[in-house]
Amino acid sequence: MSLIVIFLSIALVNNLVFMKFLGICPYLGVSKKTDMAFGMGLAVTFVLTLSATMTWIINNLVLVPLNLEFTKYIAFILVIASMVQLVEMYLRKFYKALYQSFGIFLPLITTNCAILGTCLFIDLWGYNFMEAVVAGFGGGLGFTLAICIMAGIREQLELADVPRALEGAGITLVTAGILTLAFMGFSGMVR
Repeated sequence: MSLIVIFLSIALVNNLVFMKFLGICPYLGVSKKTDMAFGMGLAVTFVLTLSATMTWIINNLVLVPLNLEFTKYIAFILVIASMVQLVEMYLRKFYKALYQSFGIFLPLITTNCAILGTCLFIDLWGYNFMEAVVAGFGGGLGFTLAICIMAGIREQLELADVPRALEGAGITLVTAGILTLAFMGFSGMVR
């Protein structure tokens, strides 16, 4: 039961984008088309799940026993960069169009604060191995949910009659704020 609570908590209640305000740059930058947003969300989910797993292993089996916790940030960033390279090589080989549509955003997953933040939160919250894996996967799916909802709304806004003063970034930020308020309705449900 606690794994389900952890999953729902990080995916909905404590969503990385809406409640922790992590990953805002790709959230706003890649959310213009739903197919591209979904692809980015899956890439982030994959990287986040693997990074959460690997950083937990490295932290608990190497850094803590050797009293090297002060190198945690460096180790975590190296793990995240390695996972992003795996995704980039895979997409370049098998999904060339998706790889090209991401452009600069794919390598920027390395610096996505949602991934590093989740890995650090997992350590802070004292999760065991399975909880870390579930938190990583849930965080990725929560990010995917956020970016896909935003992309769907932005596609519909292209057809809407938006006031001239709000066109572009203005309506995007207003929409992001309203979505955040909607997700705040989940707060208090789960840890």
